[in-house]
Amino acid sequence: MREQFNFASKCRHSNCYNVNLGYDFITDMLVLEFTIDDKIIDARRNDNPWLNRAAQSLAEALRLVASKKLDVEFTELVTGYRLRTGSEASYVDIYLYDSLSSGAGYAVSVADSIAELLTDMKELLSSCDCGSACSKCLKHYRNQYVHGMLDRFAALQLLEWGVDGINASPIKPETQIRMIMPLVNILKQSGCEITADGEITATKRRNTKKVVVYPAMWVEPYAAGTIFVSDAYIKYAKPYAVQKILDNIQ
Repeated sequence: MREQFNFASKCRHSNCYNVNLGYDFITDMLVLEFTIDDKIIDARRNDNPWLNRAAQSLAEALRLVASKKLDVEFTELVTGYRLRTGSEASYVDIYLYDSLSSGAGYAVSVADSIAELLTDMKELLSSCDCGSACSKCLKHYRNQYVHGMLDRFAALQLLEWGVDGINASPIKPETQIRMIMPLVNILKQSGCEITADGEITATKRRNTKKVVVYPAMWVEPYAAGTIFVSDAYIKYAKPYAVQKILDNIQ
């Protein structure tokens, strides 16, 4: 006898259980806490690509300089980051731990040399000549899954804030013009004309506003008659940069 099934009936999942699978991993860990002033740095906006890029890139820099300091393979160390928010500030935790359970204590052994490590991280991030990250600075075969997030400039900004309290400098006008140029033709198709004569202006239907490209690290500035677009949008999310200009020039 052929058994018949009613495939039209929906499964009610009456015999299912929600479970969490995990295990204890006991190892040594080093954590660097960066306190973020939310009034100065944009750490709470979910659509800001700067913070995750900066944290991930700085974590990779920490692993590379720590492994060199200890003279061990970087595979002996694992790194990452955690973002936290408090009532008065936000926090970025950059952590480093031994890859083996009950490891050799590599991560905590560099704690006494943290000042030297921070200097070496700054040298690593600032000495390369690549546009964001490459195999000479941050990229290697073990972090291929985050290659698209690595940005040595963002990491350097976060590092300088944590060590010296230095915020990102304003972007030079000539650099702003060079960054906005790839968007000119796209904006023109939507009826928005971009001109760059000392400063950038956007014009649509007789409505003209100044356009300023600012470091994504900043809390977004405000000024009447001005459209502010973060450099991270232009670098990594051009459609958002285009839409930001169009939405503010209607």
